[in-house]
Amino acid sequence: MQRILVIAIACLLAKTSGTDTNYRLNTPIVPKAYTIIITPYFDTGDRNAFTFDGEVSITLTTTAVTKQIKLHSEDLNFVADNVTVSGASGDIALANTEPLIFDANYTFVYINLASDLQVGVEYTLTISYRGPIREDLNGFYRNYYFENGVKKWLGATQMEPTHARKAFPCFDEPGLKATFTLIVDRPQNYKPSLANTKLQTTVTLSNGYVREVFYPTPIMPTYLVAFMVSEFDAALADSTNGREFAIYTRPEAVNQSSYTFDFGTRVEKALSDFYGIDYYSVDSNLKLDHVALPDFRAGAMENWGLVKYREALLLYVPEESTPYYKYRVAQIVAHETTHMWFGNLVTCHWWSNTWLNEGFANYFQDYITALIEPEVGSANQLVIGSVYSAYGADNSPSSAPITNNDVNSPAEISGHFGTITYQKGGSVIRMMHHFIGDVAFKYALHEYLDVNRFGSGYPELLYSALENGVKNNNSLASYPGISITDVMKTWITQAGHPLLHVHVNYTDDTVTLTQKRFYINSSHSSDETYSIPITYTTGQSPDFENTKPVFVMTGKTHEFQITNISKTHTWVIFNIQETGFYRVTYDEHTWKHIGGALKGSSREKIHHLNRAKIVNDLFDLYYADEVSFSLLIETLEFLKEETENAVWFAAIKGLNKLWNSYLGDSALEHIERLALKFIDNAITTIGYEVRATDDFSTLTNRLQLLEFACKIGHQGCIENTVSAFKRFKDTGVSVSPSLRPVTYCSGLRFGDASDYEFLWERMSTTNVANEARVISGVLGCSTDEGSLKKFLFSVKEENSPIRTQDLTVPLTGVLSNHSHIYIVMDSLKQNYSAWSSIHTSMDTILSTVAAALHTDDDFTDMETWLSICTECTEQSKLSARTALSGARAASDWSKKHREEIVSALKSGSSVNAPSLILFILSIVVVLFKF
Repeated sequence: MQRILVIAIACLLAKTSGTDTNYRLNTPIVPKAYTIIITPYFDTGDRNAFTFDGEVSITLTTTAVTKQIKLHSEDLNFVADNVTVSGASGDIALANTEPLIFDANYTFVYINLASDLQVGVEYTLTISYRGPIREDLNGFYRNYYFENGVKKWLGATQMEPTHARKAFPCFDEPGLKATFTLIVDRPQNYKPSLANTKLQTTVTLSNGYVREVFYPTPIMPTYLVAFMVSEFDAALADSTNGREFAIYTRPEAVNQSSYTFDFGTRVEKALSDFYGIDYYSVDSNLKLDHVALPDFRAGAMENWGLVKYREALLLYVPEESTPYYKYRVAQIVAHETTHMWFGNLVTCHWWSNTWLNEGFANYFQDYITALIEPEVGSANQLVIGSVYSAYGADNSPSSAPITNNDVNSPAEISGHFGTITYQKGGSVIRMMHHFIGDVAFKYALHEYLDVNRFGSGYPELLYSALENGVKNNNSLASYPGISITDVMKTWITQAGHPLLHVHVNYTDDTVTLTQKRFYINSSHSSDETYSIPITYTTGQSPDFENTKPVFVMTGKTHEFQITNISKTHTWVIFNIQETGFYRVTYDEHTWKHIGGALKGSSREKIHHLNRAKIVNDLFDLYYADEVSFSLLIETLEFLKEETENAVWFAAIKGLNKLWNSYLGDSALEHIERLALKFIDNAITTIGYEVRATDDFSTLTNRLQLLEFACKIGHQGCIENTVSAFKRFKDTGVSVSPSLRPVTYCSGLRFGDASDYEFLWERMSTTNVANEARVISGVLGCSTDEGSLKKFLFSVKEENSPIRTQDLTVPLTGVLSNHSHIYIVMDSLKQNYSAWSSIHTSMDTILSTVAAALHTDDDFTDMETWLSICTECTEQSKLSARTALSGARAASDWSKKHREEIVSALKSGSSVNAPSLILFILSIVVVLFKF
């Protein structure tokens, strides 16, 4: 599953709830098969509206004699008369006293029996119940869209990780796998329902409903159960040789699925070949449907045979969608398709090892896409997407290990679906792939999946398969005494990642390596060591293609020699193409050699991912007080000549963080001058307009360069984008999809309320979901206070285009401009009840606001308000103060380093002060508009 939600609140709740193992079932009962009947009622106008009737029958056994069946149930209504338990000899009576006990805290129901269940005997538990078709996008929930102006309702599901219990009473843990036969009753005017498997039979009922029975699923966990009741059409479908594959959308979007259909069929075939297990061979009744939903909590969900997505992440329209969405659709379809093997065929035994599902999906989402659709830049995204994100989540003392045993409650489980599990897990898997080689890696994954199919996955089972892959292919013969299990464990069971310090002795060819755990805050230290696969190359004979490690560093230090380095006095660069999950710094002399090479004519002999790595590492090394600011800017001088996409991604990431550190401070103008000096040539080279010859990398690079340049006051960027927006608004001249985010933002930033209304109307009426998402992402660029206030509460508008899935988009959009913080704070102070009516928990809202603060005045204002806020819960205040502490720490760092930065930059460039440019230009734009 791909996650889009803010998970900070889940993490906070996980910490406050501790590691209470009472959330676990710990039951001797073992389910074998479920039969589930669902009858939904939508907008009926009576007491049944948006409820459903359900019946579940569970075939089960027990491993110990017991008089109690303990299972999960949440927000489902039933009484003892609705429950029957039967065995081969007839019904088993429920206990006379307390036959049912509901535990709302742990979401359990205890069914107490009058006599024992015996080991080895098969029983059937049947429960008739009633539940709500929910509004929170969990369990079985409602969704709507408009067709020809008519509001249409549908029912969809989202069970992962702990929401199946909200749709049917069940043993809602990943290790308790079973088969599921789904029976769905639908109104006659609805299209055939969808479920995990193919449709078996259809019967018209006397009550105006149609009953559809689906084939039993393969053995799987409850979180993969999926069904949908709707009027959706199959936009494209193929059932050649019984291999059913289809894309489902609302009727008015059926023409937006061609790219997804083509890519989806190819990625299923590619993964079937890579793993050596054909998807359709797993079960003859499996199909593979991909469904685009108007509202969906996660980015997508890998339900076996019925994969669900946010519409914006499944449908792609070349004439209207930004290039990013072409990549994103490919990536997310590859991610969810990978789960058909990693997660569905073999399921992590418990959420503590979610990485066995999500780490592989995160890796293959880009790896397999790079093989079959290289044009969308997935090879770079493996690094600048996953690795960089993982570094950012893994650099503090509170970072959790990939395998995290402190996961029990639903909040803790949700909190574990984050960057460490996904991006760090995927990055470590990528490192192991390069370490043992392609042949051994394929062999190991096939064995892991084949031997454990329909079962539960454990790290030890994966290690065993990797060992066999290595042994079968003799792929670690050059590393005596090294085992893949020992290497991998240091990354899976330990938090953090290492910083490798490289010292080159240019007099005797000796290179000394030292490792320590990297912390972004230099006041922290610890003693972890990691087994690091070491790769490097030198200016003597550069080779950035051979990513097979030279050796594995297992201790704190390691010494070796590079022949003739003392004679050539050339550069040496470690961690080729960032295939290892470790940062690198060098002694001052070696840094100068690297900087010289980057500024010279041989710059492009250094792989672009290593140029990007140098930039990305240097910024974080500076934030961690490992290098000086002078070394940082001296080495980055090469950016004045650099035009490569990945390198500028790293540079903008670092410069943007530095820029954000000094918002509200006069030091900002010096930082803007530096950034403008670096970026100007890249913009001149790549241009402001889309060219027919532009490839995907060029299109995405131009957008990221212009978005940053306009923000920091690049005059040409502002003039061009404001002018393009005006043409679009006044004459209808379309903006190229690849330039819409920056053009729309500039139009709003230098516009007025009418510009906001123009884009709001476009967002409300467009039939292309990712165009709507682009607009919602930039509405916070407006500088019109009334529009921003309206945007903050826009979800409350009737049939608002801001959907439930996007509740926090207005807040983060408004907060993206530091000068708008007062608007949010004033609104919270004056109308807290309106905020809490939108957001069921204010913890995330208050912590998001607190994290966006920068100045001492900001901090004082927030703390003063928290101390007198009577409507705020103690948990919300705790969340806010935790985030406030982080914001203060960032501010303290900025104050500590301000003098060094300003001093280094004062000689500066001849570029005019950006603030003056913005002032003059804003006057020009206003005059031009009128």
